[in-house]
Amino acid sequence: MKLKNIFLIILFSASCSTGIESGPKQITYDIKADIDLFLSTNDSDVEVQVLQRLKSQKVSHKAIKTLLKQRTKPVGEKQGLLTGLKFRSNGRDYSYALYYPETTSKTDPLPVVIVLHGMGGNSDVTAAKWAERLNREFIVIAPSYPMGAWWARPAEEMVLALMDQVRSQYNVDDNRVFLAGLSNGAIGVYTIGMFYPDRFAGLIPIAGSITPRFMNFLINLKNTPIYMIQGAHDPIFPIQLSRRVNQILSDMRYPVVYREHGEKGMAHGGHFLPKNEIPDLLEWIKKQKRNLNPTIVRMTRENNHLGMIHWARLKKGKNLASLELPGPESPKPNNRNGKIATLFVERKGENRFEVMGENLVEYDLFFNTETVDFDKTVVITTQKIQNQNNKLVAGEKKISYQNKLKKDLAVLLYGYKQLRDPYRLYDAKVNILLETTLVRSLQ
Repeated sequence: MKLKNIFLIILFSASCSTGIESGPKQITYDIKADIDLFLSTNDSDVEVQVLQRLKSQKVSHKAIKTLLKQRTKPVGEKQGLLTGLKFRSNGRDYSYALYYPETTSKTDPLPVVIVLHGMGGNSDVTAAKWAERLNREFIVIAPSYPMGAWWARPAEEMVLALMDQVRSQYNVDDNRVFLAGLSNGAIGVYTIGMFYPDRFAGLIPIAGSITPRFMNFLINLKNTPIYMIQGAHDPIFPIQLSRRVNQILSDMRYPVVYREHGEKGMAHGGHFLPKNEIPDLLEWIKKQKRNLNPTIVRMTRENNHLGMIHWARLKKGKNLASLELPGPESPKPNNRNGKIATLFVERKGENRFEVMGENLVEYDLFFNTETVDFDKTVVITTQKIQNQNNKLVAGEKKISYQNKLKKDLAVLLYGYKQLRDPYRLYDAKVNILLETTLVRSLQ
């Protein structure tokens, strides 16, 4: 353990002392300092000790949530277009550009648009163009990646890490972060946006699409609006792919706007963003805000992207495929044939949750005071879905959990430490392992 951490532990232990003091003054417990220590340390022992102190002091979830929501974000000192910036991810340095609006307000958080360039594009030019397109009202983040191969895992990880860094350095509106991209960048919008939809207020793929194999993951966009712009005469991305994406989203009644234009540019046919599409796009962006604690969560997962969407997490599936497209920094990705897991969760009235899943082995549900009454019993039912002769058939509905929930500081603080999101604070978690927790059938 580092000397700095040992010193801090001694310091906080002293501040928590309730023994007899020689003088009338008592050193009060500093909740904020201990939470800051928990969030800043990489030492698991220190994390455990902080949790123990918080519990021994009987610090409430409400008090901790208040402190987490009040954590101030710095206001960007440098305004305007910042180019030639560097960001380190996975041991490599990447270039990016950032535009920060010259605003008189220092307190209002600003919306963000992350823009992924196409093949041959670069961050400096992209940031400058999009700052103009957005009337210089938004923070614009434009990273660079070799060949614009945004579908590769190293690119995905870099984009998400850069997004979190900017969120920590600037006064960002966490509920109004958008992901946009053109051509190869549009592929990145789909692949990153579909696997992490709850991080964005909206997705904007332009002049690009995905193959049918990856259209399975469009199910994840139940609560994330998407604005598609595609040229009918695009010579690079067949219009049929974007039309198919729009059809799938429309059939599921998801929040989609599809704009198909018939213009032809001088250099790339219909493979560009026409100027006359920008006003409607900007109007749409200004109306969007992230959907928090939605009633229904739907997800499809493969083995490389098991994880949380909103308040549900698929932890383990049965014989899952590993799907990963190659890129310049990952020419031989982890690919494996197999199945795709599906998890559908719906909040059905007070304290009742219904789950359906295909190829599902284990999942978690997260709860807070906005979604359940902790004084009453929570009931979670599960139905397995099976494919029989190319038809999905729902199995018997069974109770997986029936009990009152207990608030857990570890769920709250570890969850915040992972997401760094003051709008996604959970008090409790229920883990369901289907082979062992299906307790009885419903009558």
